[in-house]
Amino acid sequence: PDRDTPASEPSPLRAMAAALRRMSTLCAQVRSVAPASGRPLPVRPLATQATEEGPLVRLEHGAGGVSKMTLCRPKKLNSLSLPMIRELKERYDELEKAGGGCCILSGEGRALCAGGDVAEVREGVLEGNRAPADFFYEEYELIYEIATLRERCGIVQIALWDGIVMGGGVGLSAHSPIRIATEKTMFAMPETLIGLFPDVGMTWALSRLPAGAHIGLFLGLTGQRLGAADCVESGLATHYCPSGKLAEVEDRLRSLGNAGDLEAVSSVIKAVAGDAVADPKKAVLKPNAAAIERCFGGVASAEEIVARLDKEGCDWSKETLATLRLRSPTSVKVTVDAVQRHCSASFKEAFQMEYRMSQWCMRPQPHSDFCEGIRAVLIDKDNKANWLPAKLEDVSNERVEEFFAPLGPEHPKGELVL
Repeated sequence: PDRDTPASEPSPLRAMAAALRRMSTLCAQVRSVAPASGRPLPVRPLATQATEEGPLVRLEHGAGGVSKMTLCRPKKLNSLSLPMIRELKERYDELEKAGGGCCILSGEGRALCAGGDVAEVREGVLEGNRAPADFFYEEYELIYEIATLRERCGIVQIALWDGIVMGGGVGLSAHSPIRIATEKTMFAMPETLIGLFPDVGMTWALSRLPAGAHIGLFLGLTGQRLGAADCVESGLATHYCPSGKLAEVEDRLRSLGNAGDLEAVSSVIKAVAGDAVADPKKAVLKPNAAAIERCFGGVASAEEIVARLDKEGCDWSKETLATLRLRSPTSVKVTVDAVQRHCSASFKEAFQMEYRMSQWCMRPQPHSDFCEGIRAVLIDKDNKANWLPAKLEDVSNERVEEFFAPLGPEHPKGELVL
């Protein structure tokens, strides 16, 4: 499994790493100003956000009730800035008013979206403004709106995974009724390596993957990178289509006449793709399916996963165990707990809890491993994070519970209202 070592990342991912590196100053300075209680810092009003030239999002209304939403920050791998989140909100509001049958979500360049551009978060904490609270709040509001688009408006979103899909890009697209993988797909949720957790609704979705909750837990904890074959195998992707045929899919949808019919849309994609199948050469899930289920299925704790991996004793389990030991023990235990809690929660309830969790992650050590994770992986690149606590067995239940606690009255946004 991938160790998420930025020094060895292919060039398309370096922009995402650079965006996260900009948080290093935050991590260094916030340690000296955080209150001993470990509660989120009080903040001043939000400073004026820097603007970017040109549209960040393009919405086009085509024939047959088919619209297309395109993310337009290719040099940043379409990473989400707060202005981009706000522009997306405006475009999706416009889409709802215009109606229609379906909306195709795509990104310019080599990525749909490589995650969140956290420059606003960095600057916000350094300046004492409310950007950290606002960024996550508005991002989650937007993603929840997109996820419920069909339920509320009857509009089917079709996500084109024709490149990198990570972090916020997962949130924008993974809850869509149709998710098309291509030979260019690179999907990952590597948050536990930097002291976070798989958010944007994924603590709810991982336990509901068609391939099984054990697959979801494996992916959420390890950050395993997936190509098209694994995306289809897991059920993260609903379809496979060669990249070169996506334009034909769009053309056929516009002439369909009932683009809001999920079965009709699916039939079009299958017809265009023909007998094309995803290349299985680099697949991880199917070759290790039995072992993944033995190690991640029906577990009660992170410690149990480690014990099962150790007992399994094969090359895959040894590599996976080594991967888990690179992760923040706190993040691993919080993720296991969140996925288990949200098995019985509604999508809305899980989203609201994830906002709480995101805000409690915005603390320095010893309260959260977020800052140390960024230092080790993206700043110094020594991959020798000093996690606190350093071992799973030293992460108490009380510490895990802190990440699920209600936000206090000093928080600038309070609980997420959807």
